[in-house]
Amino acid sequence: MDILRENLLSLLKNNNIEKLEALLGLANLIRAETVGDQVCIHGIIEFSNYCRSLCAYCGIRAPNEKIQRYRMSLEEVKKTAVNASNNLGYKMLVLQSGEDLWYDADKLAWLIKTIHKKCRRCLLFLSIGDRDYDTYENLYKAGARGVLFRFETSDESLYKKLHPDCSFAERIEQLKFMQEIGYLTASGPIIGLPGQTIESLLDDIYLMKELKITMSSMGPFIPTSDTPLENEIGGTADLTLKMIALTRIIYPKARIPIATALEKIGGNKARIAALNGGGNAFMLNLTPTQYRDSYVIYDGKNQLKSHIHSKESIDELDGIIKSCGRKICRGWGTDFTLNKKNFASLCNMER
Repeated sequence: MDILRENLLSLLKNNNIEKLEALLGLANLIRAETVGDQVCIHGIIEFSNYCRSLCAYCGIRAPNEKIQRYRMSLEEVKKTAVNASNNLGYKMLVLQSGEDLWYDADKLAWLIKTIHKKCRRCLLFLSIGDRDYDTYENLYKAGARGVLFRFETSDESLYKKLHPDCSFAERIEQLKFMQEIGYLTASGPIIGLPGQTIESLLDDIYLMKELKITMSSMGPFIPTSDTPLENEIGGTADLTLKMIALTRIIYPKARIPIATALEKIGGNKARIAALNGGGNAFMLNLTPTQYRDSYVIYDGKNQLKSHIHSKESIDELDGIIKSCGRKICRGWGTDFTLNKKNFASLCNMER
C-alpha cells in the first residue's frame, strides 16, 4: 500500500472544517517559502465564441444554437490588448477564443506581431484550442510565449465522454509538443465533473507535476444551459480549495491562479481561502462590453462584476490581496522580461 497516496486521498475526501483549515494553512506556508508573497493579476480577452468542438460541459460548443456568436476584428483585438498593456498596466494577457479556424495562423501571427510592436512589454498567452504543431510553432516565432490548454481530467474514459471528437492521448501529446516548441504551459483539471473520482483528481495533480506545467489552471465544474451536462451537480468550493492546497503541497513551485468559476460558487470568501491556501494569481476580464455576455462557457460567468476590469474590481481585489498579507503585481513577476529562462527563474522552476 502507498501510505502517502492513501493519506493524500484521505485529505481530499475529508469534510472536517478544521482539517481543511489546517491543509490550507500548510499550503500557505509552502507557498510563502517557494514562490513568495506576490499575487499577479493577468488579463484575458475573449475574442471569439465560435467553436468547432463538441465539449459536453461548455456553453459555446458547436451544437449550441441558442447563443449569439461573435468575432472581434483583428484591429479590435489589437486595440484592446494595446490599451490593456500600455494604459491599464497589464503585462500578461491571454487571448482566448473557441476553436475558431477563421483566425488562421497568418491572422494570429499578424495579431501577435502587431501587439508586440505597439506594447512596451507584454507576455502573450494563447487559449485557442486544438491546432497543429506548425501553427503553434509559427505563433511562437511571432512572439506568443504561453498557452492555456487544460487537460481537464487524467481519467481517459471520462475524457472521452466529455470529448467525443478527441482523445486524452492527443490532448497530452499536444501539451508536450507545445512545451517542445518552447511555450510556458497552463493546464489542469475541471473539478467535480460527473463521474469523476477522488482518485483521478489526485492523479490530475501528479500529472501537472509530471508534465512540469508552469501554471496549474483548474476550477470547479459548473453545469451550463443547453449542454449535455446541464442537469448535473456542479463541483464544490471546498473540493476546489483542497485541490489548490494539495497542488501547492505536491507541486510547490507552480503558479496557481484562482479561477473565476470558484468565485462564482463561493464568492469572496472562497477567493480569500484560495489565497490563504496556496493560490497566487487572478485573471480579470478585458473583453469589450458588447461581446462579453456572449462568452458563456458556463452559466452566470458574466454576472460577476468583480472579475471584469474596472477601478472598483481592482480596488476590491487589491484590498483582498493586502488583507491576506500579500503584494499585488500586474506582470509575471517583479523583474518582468520576455526571456524564457528568466521566466522559469521567477517561477523557481527547472525547465
